[in-house]
Amino acid sequence: MESYRHEYSVVRPMRKQQAGMTALGFLMLATIFGLVGFGGIKVAPLYMQKMMINTVLNDLKEEYDGTGVTTATLRRTLFQRLYIEGLRIDPEDIIISPTNVGFNVSVEYDNRASFIADISFLVAVDEQIEIRR
Repeated sequence: MESYRHEYSVVRPMRKQQAGMTALGFLMLATIFGLVGFGGIKVAPLYMQKMMINTVLNDLKEEYDGTGVTTATLRRTLFQRLYIEGLRIDPEDIIISPTNVGFNVSVEYDNRASFIADISFLVAVDEQIEIRR
């Protein structure tokens, strides 16, 4: 055989030609991304609810700060706004306590969302504002 044929061989080593992912590797990667995405879908509404509560409390502060409002008016207005936003919060989770300069309005509760089987996500909501008289 001629010597020049060995220099220009058509067959290359297999390791240099192969690139990509196997089907098993793709399935594992898809499972991981799927679980993270599913977790994000479950947790996103919990954080949206927390942000809506913060917005409602800030609006309440803007409206009633320095107006001489009563506890009953604060409680009624707060529940109306939470109802309008579609938030269902137990009355015992909302605390309106008088202070020397006005009222301290706080919303404290735990919000859970089930993930897979017995695994759950927990978002603790602890928002508070101070409304001056």
